[in-house]
Amino acid sequence: MAAPFLNEILAKINPVEQVQLDTKRNYNYTNFNYLNDPIPQMPQSDFFKNGDVAITKNNRFSYVPAHTHSFIEINYMYSGSCTQYINGEKIVLHQHNLILMDKDIVQQIDYTDKNDLLVNILIKDDSAMDQLFDYIPIEENKITQFLYNASRVNTMHNNFILFNLNNHDVAINAVESLIIKGLTDDRQRNRSMGLLLSTLIIELSQSIEQEYTNFSNATDDRMLAITQYINTNFNHTSLAEVSEKFSYNPNYLGNKIKESTGHTFKELLDHRRLSVAQNFMIKTNCTLSQICENIGYENTSSLFRLFKKYLQTTPSAYKKKVSGR
Repeated sequence: MAAPFLNEILAKINPVEQVQLDTKRNYNYTNFNYLNDPIPQMPQSDFFKNGDVAITKNNRFSYVPAHTHSFIEINYMYSGSCTQYINGEKIVLHQHNLILMDKDIVQQIDYTDKNDLLVNILIKDDSAMDQLFDYIPIEENKITQFLYNASRVNTMHNNFILFNLNNHDVAINAVESLIIKGLTDDRQRNRSMGLLLSTLIIELSQSIEQEYTNFSNATDDRMLAITQYINTNFNHTSLAEVSEKFSYNPNYLGNKIKESTGHTFKELLDHRRLSVAQNFMIKTNCTLSQICENIGYENTSSLFRLFKKYLQTTPSAYKKKVSGR
């Protein structure tokens, strides 16, 4: 459905991909220090030099370590497939699948090969969001709830919506036209991208009933502070400790966390520890014992159970897999 130009430019091996293809390892082109910041935030300044909407290609031939970002991100699977983990939840994207992700989500992507072409559409959350609200009809649905929640500052940002566009030719045309425009350089580029993005969002709104969503509309400032505290202190905190710090009854806080995030307190800790452990295996030379110490485990048995529960593999097998391709 896309122009030959899009096939050609997405299939072309870029410099980062070439390094990853040659070394069979993830290339840390952003120079993140994963020992001191195991789940880094992507720097916004790297992407929005030419406007409020940016188009990038996911670099193939490696894994993408767990990271967060301060902007809204849309991933579109142009061809092939990929497995992602969004806040620890496994999501498999196939051709013409699209995922809309809120700010601050923890995202990681498994190894992608030659034909697995994934495109990132990044949306800065100021004037780009204002333009979307100008064009999108005012009606209550998951898309408008998502955008409103994403535009707020003191609220939980753990939402994502997954779409299958295979039966929606207009949506496919909109997203692929947006990608083409974002990869070209012309005088009306930014205005055209804004209009195409608005068209895409409207088309996605029409098909929302067929899609999978993980959506919460939590606006409790204290719950935001609590989840941030858990994310920062995952390697030594407990429900009792967090409850005491924020003056809650442990049972009440446990229920409140489940209601606000969709996960139990233990699941939040597990997902954070797993993402950090995976990043240490991908990006550092830490031993399994050192990884256990860094994520708050006393021995490798706990790490073994964590990997078996969520990844159906062992820590040693995973480390060999990500470092031996």
